[in-house]
Amino acid sequence: MLRRTFSFPPAALHFTGALLVLALPCAASAHHSRVEFSGDVQEIEGKLLKVVWLNPHPALFVEVLSEDGTAETWRVEAHTGVRVYNRMGVTADLFNIGETIKVAGRVSTRRDKHLLGLSVLLANDTEVRLSRDDPPYWSASTLVGTDGAVPFNEAALQNAATERRGLFRVWSVGPAGRSQNLPYTQAAIDGRAGWHPADNAIARCEQPGMPVTMGAPLPIRFIDEGDALTLHTVYFDTRRTIHMTDAADSAEEPTSHLGFSAGRWDGNTLVVETSGIDYPWVDNEARTPQSPNVRTTERFTLSDDQSRLDYELIITDPVTFTEPATRTRTYLALDEPFDVLDCHVF
Repeated sequence: MLRRTFSFPPAALHFTGALLVLALPCAASAHHSRVEFSGDVQEIEGKLLKVVWLNPHPALFVEVLSEDGTAETWRVEAHTGVRVYNRMGVTADLFNIGETIKVAGRVSTRRDKHLLGLSVLLANDTEVRLSRDDPPYWSASTLVGTDGAVPFNEAALQNAATERRGLFRVWSVGPAGRSQNLPYTQAAIDGRAGWHPADNAIARCEQPGMPVTMGAPLPIRFIDEGDALTLHTVYFDTRRTIHMTDAADSAEEPTSHLGFSAGRWDGNTLVVETSGIDYPWVDNEARTPQSPNVRTTERFTLSDDQSRLDYELIITDPVTFTEPATRTRTYLALDEPFDVLDCHVF
């Protein structure tokens, strides 16, 4: 069967001194690391043995004949989660067990017979895109898979302006307005050295902590609990408690992966200060360590018509960053379903 290797620019992180400004695709921080995959794209052809259409990433298992005729099973890992593929029009029923398919993917530098899938060519000359970050690979007669962008529901935004529900609704990640400035220290960069990308907590479906949980490009919602607010995220069904009174002293609270969050209103902006975070990493992509002294400040600013929520995250940790790091994104009131991520280990 066919196996060809091509050279593409690697999807690695590049550093300029200690300053790193990331402009990663939105899906990157939602799921586990792609660091183990090189820039080399390999094409394989074989019989589709199994389709696992589950979070955190679907996977295809393909039987490929080696040069000596031995059957080898290749695992093709998809780029993103089921929710995004549903938006792209890519569903499990496109793939038929026993069919001969071609797959183009980035080669793992850590695991044999393991690809990060870019595109699949089906027997009926349909190309199925597995990566919304890469162009179509073949000149197929039919192409399935849009870029997966959040649909712009103008009617929902107009309804939000009429309903006046404020913060307390489901918020979807908007198509623009995301930025990151992560000025890592050399110590933080060096701290990545011992991590094996195949040993990933997210791939094991272990719930992440702060600030990773707020990096996922997935819906969030706020619930009014009186003296506290609940910030519920689709990502791993995470629920954060935001204390809105002075009754609790954060210094006396036990540490946790999500830390202790205290909130206050500044006009139409909810300001949330979080400390006591004992989650060991500041990201998923490179497993950059953070210290127990990390603190975050979040600002959720509601637009005047209540259809948009602008989010800013400031991460302060002198061990990890040379200056406070920042992340921003925009949420929209699009009335999307709030379907929590159902993660499975496979």
